[in-house]
Amino acid sequence: MSSCDRRKFLALVGASSLLSGCFRPMLAEDSAGAEIRGKIILPPINDRFSYHLSSELEDRLGHTQDAQYRLVVTTKLTEQGLAITRNNAVTRRRIFATAQWALYPIGSEKPVLHDRTITQSGYNATSSLYSARVTKEDIERRLAVDLGQRISRTILARASQLEKAGAS
Repeated sequence: MSSCDRRKFLALVGASSLLSGCFRPMLAEDSAGAEIRGKIILPPINDRFSYHLSSELEDRLGHTQDAQYRLVVTTKLTEQGLAITRNNAVTRRRIFATAQWALYPIGSEKPVLHDRTITQSGYNATSSLYSARVTKEDIERRLAVDLGQRISRTILARASQLEKAGAS
């Protein structure tokens, strides 16, 4: 069997295993991920960054209707100069966004899930204050959206563990 034939064979085996039920969507109708949607109280909105984070979390985790959990998120943004010229002018900046988060059952102080999520992005520094400010706001929005996606993906992926933790 040539290497080209082997690749085709492996691709067919992989595709058939996906179609045969080994793969199940996280938000399938009767999945644990679908069951937890709308049951999480999201963190309060304090500023523009937390607004974008909360908006993304609500899009993915659903609007709270029957609260069974509360999500606590602490975020931190750090910025560093990445490219510096000989005369110490920064030409490229990198922003790191870190979210320390925990999911608590209502009435409990012990989290059933907790993690730390980090994302980053960079931008070119310009001499225009306006464009630098707009660029930085856009980067922060994208970082908040990315954090929201990562946090919600983790919660939805571990939703079946939440049911077990709630039963014990």
